[in-house]
Amino acid sequence: MSLVTQAAIANTLATIFEDQITSQINRSAVSLQLIPVGPGQGKNVQWSARFGTDVSGSRADGADLVGGDFKNDNKDPASLDYGTYDAPFSMTGKAIAAAMNARNPAELENLFADELGDAVERLAKGLNQEFYLGAGGADQINGLYNTAGPLDTTGVYAGIDRAVRTQWASNELANGAVPRALSFDLMRSASDAVYDASGENCDLIITGSALWSKFGNLFGQERRWTQEVTLRGQKVVLSGGHKALEFDGIPVVRDVDHPADKMTFLSSRHVKICQMPDAVTQVNQSIGMVGVAGTPEADFGMQGTGLVARINPLGRNGDSYRFQLILYPQVQVRRPNAQCAIIDLDATL
Repeated sequence: MSLVTQAAIANTLATIFEDQITSQINRSAVSLQLIPVGPGQGKNVQWSARFGTDVSGSRADGADLVGGDFKNDNKDPASLDYGTYDAPFSMTGKAIAAAMNARNPAELENLFADELGDAVERLAKGLNQEFYLGAGGADQINGLYNTAGPLDTTGVYAGIDRAVRTQWASNELANGAVPRALSFDLMRSASDAVYDASGENCDLIITGSALWSKFGNLFGQERRWTQEVTLRGQKVVLSGGHKALEFDGIPVVRDVDHPADKMTFLSSRHVKICQMPDAVTQVNQSIGMVGVAGTPEADFGMQGTGLVARINPLGRNGDSYRFQLILYPQVQVRRPNAQCAIIDLDATL
């Protein structure tokens, strides 16, 4: 009598996977969850900015007024074009049928839904990166740290020249490209710069993981934690009881996509991710709209971003089926002088 071993029957036994696929990918989109998102109006993002330096003064009793005594503040139009961002994906009919019939892993049974979810995550991740580094060219987001972008102090942003309108400049604390350590004094200087330029206070500080940890270590045993983040009067409860850091009552948040050598101080009421409104129509023959969200993240879980993408069918090519997620976003900073960037930081110092 021969002994039947597992090896002897291994080729005839089915391989059964767990129902869920364990992703190894970090496509979190923290900043997209924290910055206001809303529809724009018209063909582009358009708003008016007021500039002026005149103030009132004394006048002799009974003195007449001449032309130069009458003052007014200038109003300039600011304008940004919408970007165009997509996440295409495709699959064959045979792959769809095989996944449906195998039913294992169960998460792949509906192959279209699985591929759609992956495309949504790719789109969210790309937009979160562009929020900081978008180059501002044709069909591109004008990211916070783009040259002459929202957080720059010189150049033309949204059609307004900072050489002419100096109040359009953001605030930047630089160190001549020489790396330096983060300190409380430096952070308070950033907060003061925003207040002196705009009369407002920041309500959100974002940085990378290394500087976020460095900031926490500055407190020593007196590190201050919070389980709720209040932004624009609304509370955001952190995921799983995770705790965030605060600086002078301002939440300090980490984002893996934030430039590593910088810390961003935002007055978020003046920062918005605008999206050109879109919809399913008989002309585009879209099969629907889908919300844009990244992968779960330790601090903020997997909240929606408020952005939506159109599912654009690109037609059949033989037995393959092609789709495109597409949307038209832009980052709008209505008041650059209410923002600040600390640059030339080194978390190892």
